[in-house]
Amino acid sequence: MPKRAADYMTGQREMIARAALDVLIEKGYHETSLRDICRAANVSNGALYSYFPTREAVVIAACEIDNRLALEQRCPESWAEYTDIGHDELVPGTFRSRRFRLSLQFAAELSQMPTPPKGLADLFQAHRLVVRRSLEHLKNLDVVSLPLGLETTSDIHCQLFVGASYHLSANHGTDRVPIMDAFRKGLAETAGLVSMVQLA
Repeated sequence: MPKRAADYMTGQREMIARAALDVLIEKGYHETSLRDICRAANVSNGALYSYFPTREAVVIAACEIDNRLALEQRCPESWAEYTDIGHDELVPGTFRSRRFRLSLQFAAELSQMPTPPKGLADLFQAHRLVVRRSLEHLKNLDVVSLPLGLETTSDIHCQLFVGASYHLSANHGTDRVPIMDAFRKGLAETAGLVSMVQLA
């Protein structure tokens, strides 16, 4: 395939995925139809299927764009910045709350599939890479000692971040203090926080 044609197809695929992300964030996974995505991207059903043969494929491509933006963010410069889960951003209606809704809805759908769709593993790895890079940077700043090692700590922290986000998103009336205290203590203990004063 000529490079010009390949570049065009890559650009079209990216454009459709970006349009899909906007619709999915606004309406959620279950309420978004392929027709909604086609309308947002201004493409026909045939064009959509030529780039994304399944609904799951276009959702994964859309989430990849969002993950790519997260990877472009700078690493946290302090422990407080790293552990700031931004629970104020998880209130209903915010971009982050709707993005998390998309993740939860898609995860529920995936739980009923016999085999995971292509590209799913890359989504999880992108999230893990953000955490890993942050921990590695904090280790270089002598903020943490990583007694369990970088890889194991990255795995543990991914689970802690997802769990805390789920709890804060699904239980708006719950007292956030004990949730955040347990979350931060779990992060600190496993990361080997050098100065416990930084917990404050």
